[in-house]
Amino acid sequence: MTTASVEEVVHRFSRRPGYRLVTYRQVGLPFWDVALKCRLLAKKRLSVLEEFVLRSVEAGIRHSDDVSRFLGLSERMVESIMGGLVATRHLAPVRSNGAAPEIHFVLTEHGRLILSELVAIVAQEEVLRLAYDGLTTEYKVVDNSLRWRPRDLRDHDILEIPAFPADPPTVGPSETSAVRTALDDVTRKADKELLTVLGLAEKREKFFLRAVALVFESADRADETSVHFIIDGRASEQHDLAFARAEGQRKLGIVGSLRESASAVDAVIGDQLVAQRTDETEIIALRRLTEDYKNQLVAVEARTLSATDQQQDDLVDKASTLAVKLDEAEAALAAIPVRVLEVHEHAPLLFDALKGAREKLLIVSPWIRAAVVTPAFMAALETLLKKGVTISIGYGIGDDGGSHGKDRDAEAALKEMALKYANFNFRRLGDTHAKVLILDERYAVVTSFNWLSFKGDPDRPFRDERGTLITLASEIERLYQDYFTRISSSQGSLR
Repeated sequence: MTTASVEEVVHRFSRRPGYRLVTYRQVGLPFWDVALKCRLLAKKRLSVLEEFVLRSVEAGIRHSDDVSRFLGLSERMVESIMGGLVATRHLAPVRSNGAAPEIHFVLTEHGRLILSELVAIVAQEEVLRLAYDGLTTEYKVVDNSLRWRPRDLRDHDILEIPAFPADPPTVGPSETSAVRTALDDVTRKADKELLTVLGLAEKREKFFLRAVALVFESADRADETSVHFIIDGRASEQHDLAFARAEGQRKLGIVGSLRESASAVDAVIGDQLVAQRTDETEIIALRRLTEDYKNQLVAVEARTLSATDQQQDDLVDKASTLAVKLDEAEAALAAIPVRVLEVHEHAPLLFDALKGAREKLLIVSPWIRAAVVTPAFMAALETLLKKGVTISIGYGIGDDGGSHGKDRDAEAALKEMALKYANFNFRRLGDTHAKVLILDERYAVVTSFNWLSFKGDPDRPFRDERGTLITLASEIERLYQDYFTRISSSQGSLR
């Protein structure tokens, strides 16, 4: 799942009546790979020789030696085949009542049915692989391509959601019903039916399914929050309910983290700017208006593909009108001097800044992670530096012991670039609680969102990540000078 697709998912699911989205994270939902030793009923096609023997008996040739002569096969082979057919209840041996009793064979009802379908029903043992969901405690089929190992999550800055309960499932005959439900499609397509689960065939291995977790807060009650999971672009109410039942919010400390970060932005920007912040209701109305115009414009453009020439002329006029209205609504939103910036608006602003900076770009972020500082990020940064844009990045809080090899490589790459370009100020500050983005004279953002690590603090992964966007020229310059001076004068080493 790319950053762009994550942002699209968040944007699509960010509206819930009576709630506001305060943060989101890519997460790994816990599963176990379970190899199950099972007994199944399977449909097995009759071999050619089995079919010929059955048809011979059906035609009245009922003694093994007669069948042998009729088919031109050895008596031993025929006896072996007929013995197998008796064992599978296709044939039944019958003893004659004459002076010299003999054994002959007749078709059973089962044998007649099988002969009409040319397949046999046999019991067999197989090892079947299923996934056990650590939240919903259900068996499921999960494609191997969707399975992530714990180290994959760490490498991609994805938060691991623990299983509730933490232990893997026990496996035995009592799980037969649950396993049968999960395997219904698989066994039906394979013409098999699960009889019973016998037990484990191999050690259970933990893996994760990637998802996006959205944390919402009630608009009326600040202490009421809910977590919702989006898997493969679809909401999963099952996981929402399972997480709530397990008291996942309390166990992960989500509510406490949200409360602690809510006032941090206001402290940085000051009471005067807080007082100027536009009422959130107005912002929401403008956002909905722009979304409505965008959706209408997309619908009109789609209709032009199958429209007649006359209809296309009308649709083009309508599209032009909608485009003007959309520009006006977006301009009205952009012109608000101080406004709340929703969590899902942050990443697009960062990418916009990397593409569109003309004179200066300043970023302050506690953590640097390779999931954000990618080769594409570095290339965009170098393009700006070559154009003469002054770039300043201040980072670092504590010793950052949670960083991994790729994260340290990303930090090293930034240090190397700073040594190469005089217009790049890159310094470790050591106590960077603030998260700031400033682009030219266009805007400044003060936020709880970690610009260079979308996961943020590994010990406190869920925080209220709304920010404040400021377009007042004097305040943008004041914030820029404050942080530029601090970064430039820092003694943080580049070596």
